[in-house]
Amino acid sequence: MHTYFAVGDIRSTAVHGLDSRPYLDKVDGFRQKTQQGPITFGTETDRIYLQTTGKCRIEDRELNRTIHIEKSGSASTVVWNPWRERAAAMGDLGEDGYLSMLCVESANAADDVVRIGSGCSHTLSVRYRVAPLADFSKG
Repeated sequence: MHTYFAVGDIRSTAVHGLDSRPYLDKVDGFRQKTQQGPITFGTETDRIYLQTTGKCRIEDRELNRTIHIEKSGSASTVVWNPWRERAAAMGDLGEDGYLSMLCVESANAADDVVRIGSGCSHTLSVRYRVAPLADFSKG
C-alpha cells in the first residue's frame, strides 16, 4: 500500500497516532528511535514505524483537512518525504514537488514482516477518510 498523499505544504503538515512507537530511521543508518509527539517535517524523513496496528491521521493545515488512516493486517507504517536534495536527485517531483507530497504507507516491514507459507494467505487492507480539520478531534 505505497500511498502518496497530496498535501498543501509539508512544512505545515503533521502525522498523529504514532507517538511513543519505535521506528527505524533510514536517513540515520536505520538507527532505532522512539517517536515523541506528532511527526512534523523540516528535513528528509524516511522511517519505518514498528508495532503500529492502530489508526493514524495526517493533519494538513494548509488544505484545512485531516486524512484518517485505518488499517488491518499491517503492523508497520512507513512515513516518507524526500525533502529538497533527495527530490532533486530523483528528478520526477520537480523543483518544489516535495513540498506537496507525503507518503504514509501501511506495510509489514523490518521486524514486522509477514511470511506466507505455501497454500496460505494474508490480507492487508486500508481505509482512508478525509474530513475537515475542524473534525480532527473526532478520531
